[in-house]
Amino acid sequence: MLKLVFIVIVLIEAVNLTDVSYYEILGITKQASTQEIKQAYKKLVVKFHPDKNPNEAKQEKFLKITEAYETLKDPEKRRNYDLYGSYTTYSRKYDYKSQSEYDNLYYKGLYHNDPFVDTLSGSSFYNYLNEGFHFINFYSPFCPPCQNIADHWKKLAEIYKGIVKVGAVNCKYHNSFCYNSMRIGSYPTLLFYPNGKSGNYLYYRGDRTFEALDDFVMTYLNSHVHVPTVSQLRNTDRPIAYVLGANRIDRSALTRIAYRLNGLVAIAIVEDESLRDKLSESDYTTIVFKYKGFIKDIESTNEEDVLKDIVAALPKIELIDPEKLKNIRNKLRRGEQTPWVLYFSTKGSDRLVLHQMRMSFPNLNFGEIDCDVWAELCSSLHVEAAPAWAVLKRGGAYQRAYAPADARTFVRTAAAALSLHTLSASDLNKILEGDVGVWVLLVVPHGSPWDSMAGPFTQTSMHFNNDENVSFGIMICTASTDQHCRRVAPEKPVVLLQNFTRRHTYRGELNERELLEYINMLRDSEDLELTENQVLEISDPSREHAWLVAYLPAHCGAFCDDLAHHWMIVASKLRPLTFVRVGMLQCAKIKSGFCTNIRSATARLYPIASGQHYSVSLQHLSQAPYILEWALQFIDDSVVKLNWKLFAKTVIAEELNPTSGNKPWLVYFHSPRCYRCYEMYADFAIAGILLNNAVQLGKVNCLNERGLCQHEHITSYPSLKLYLGRNSRQRFSSVVTLQVRDHKSILEEIEPHLRRYDASLLATRDGAASNSIRHDEF
Repeated sequence: MLKLVFIVIVLIEAVNLTDVSYYEILGITKQASTQEIKQAYKKLVVKFHPDKNPNEAKQEKFLKITEAYETLKDPEKRRNYDLYGSYTTYSRKYDYKSQSEYDNLYYKGLYHNDPFVDTLSGSSFYNYLNEGFHFINFYSPFCPPCQNIADHWKKLAEIYKGIVKVGAVNCKYHNSFCYNSMRIGSYPTLLFYPNGKSGNYLYYRGDRTFEALDDFVMTYLNSHVHVPTVSQLRNTDRPIAYVLGANRIDRSALTRIAYRLNGLVAIAIVEDESLRDKLSESDYTTIVFKYKGFIKDIESTNEEDVLKDIVAALPKIELIDPEKLKNIRNKLRRGEQTPWVLYFSTKGSDRLVLHQMRMSFPNLNFGEIDCDVWAELCSSLHVEAAPAWAVLKRGGAYQRAYAPADARTFVRTAAAALSLHTLSASDLNKILEGDVGVWVLLVVPHGSPWDSMAGPFTQTSMHFNNDENVSFGIMICTASTDQHCRRVAPEKPVVLLQNFTRRHTYRGELNERELLEYINMLRDSEDLELTENQVLEISDPSREHAWLVAYLPAHCGAFCDDLAHHWMIVASKLRPLTFVRVGMLQCAKIKSGFCTNIRSATARLYPIASGQHYSVSLQHLSQAPYILEWALQFIDDSVVKLNWKLFAKTVIAEELNPTSGNKPWLVYFHSPRCYRCYEMYADFAIAGILLNNAVQLGKVNCLNERGLCQHEHITSYPSLKLYLGRNSRQRFSSVVTLQVRDHKSILEEIEPHLRRYDASLLATRDGAASNSIRHDEF
């Protein structure tokens, strides 16, 4: 013990105590008991007490020793210190002298400028997760342990570049994502994803030092790769690297080398001196690389240098020049099936990733374009900085990857998205001028985040791989081309559908299902716009169809653009009703005649063979669900508003002698405060209409009829129930709860019940179905 105290005293006199922990100051371990802490303190007091040391430096050290003792002797203070460190330690490192410095840390976090740690947000997080290892740090920039781990985290990211994707989420700024989506309860929380997005994550609970983090990651690397020690040289056609002695290279570095070269180059250790002599005569050789008669001696022990030397010795990837690229594209346009993956490089580019990619996609062609040699070619292919990736696809479409896209994910999806192109400014202008057919465009102004949009946009494009009439394009503007993007996307990225000269802006949530529905809806609604003459024909009382028409005034701007979008939804929803037509008069395109009387956005419903019509202002009824509810009450008035008295008398009343003429009731339970209720009401009403009087229709407002809804056990809105009374086939009445889905699903679910109850009810329905025709617009 005396020897230990002597060593501690020597260390205390030799170092700056602000750079060591309280445990190091007292010369104890983190597992020391309270008694051991007291004993260590007493021995140090003897040496450094101010009464014996007038020297100011030693008095300062005594104060540090006392500070350490006062903290560690108290269990609560000691626990807080273990969790958060000392205030002086982190306040010295992050001393906010101004509000701007504090704001900079709050918004940018601890890793903003680090080249190896990926800074993530809620919108980019799920796209960031792909294949392989991921290690994510959820932190607050003002949390002392988070600050203490920062340098260790940066070092881990640098050492494991290309092996583990190391990221960080600033939970102070992205608080909602961390707390609500990820359930992060303390900082820092370190999550390790051993299988990328395809598996679960693990909580890292070890020490927050580089050494402990390194050991943790290395356990997973060792489970994936094994570097054997061989007693004889291998006879193989594959590249192999012999390490001349296990001690020549740090074992962890050798494991990382083997992991990065896994599948490309076999790594083996040679300990036998005679075998070493056969491989190399030089005592300075660390590794001997062999491949098909080619032998290369590598003397470096540095991990990165060894990798570069081995990669340089691998078979070369085909170099692409302008003429070669032209020939490749022409062949793809003429029907060649195999896409080409293009890697844009400059001097010093990491070609290991190129070899890894070729190994991952053996069925694709790979080529390299040297942007130092062919700078003009790279520029014409939208490559401003190398390294970069692109794909030339079957049919000739060209698409390049944009940071921070994962290269493997990009190649896999781009090769399959045959109709998706990367656009230039001139391409965009031609499309917007209406010269080149139907295009769906993703237009991104310079500097706007859009990585969360790439996935659903690409997936949507794959639905049109075999449709020659629709193409997809992505335009990512640079500082020099931003003026072209700002024409149609002044503030943020937008999705457009350009149908020759007609342009439609998608305003919904960007996901594959909704975007696909929107595109198909637009294609089905090409004839939705009416002329003044067509409106006059519709006004004729002798019309054979019911018409729902929107009148949109000139100078209506964005409001009418939104209304036009919702009107297309209305038209799509009403398409199953073959006796209903939907149209729209856009007065922004008609400056005279009928339009001079249109002052505000209005909807009119013209019933079949009637001299009257019904009108409603669209100023406050501007969304499709509300418009549909209003229109359906005039299209078909068979839906009865039920209260408790009427419900008891008509729906659930029991007859002593039931007759065969009674029809079941289909009842829709809703609340006026429930938006989903408005969304699904049209499907209920349309299903009821298509049943062609096979059932009676009713709806119950559960806000007004609480007792009724409680009696019927309504626990969620909307709810749909089928009430089957007693009849000659059914001795007892029954209630069937149906799922509230689209009208087709409602019909499919209800028809078997009706056939069992009374097949004759569906006679008119079956006849109507056999005579139905496809609904087209005007």
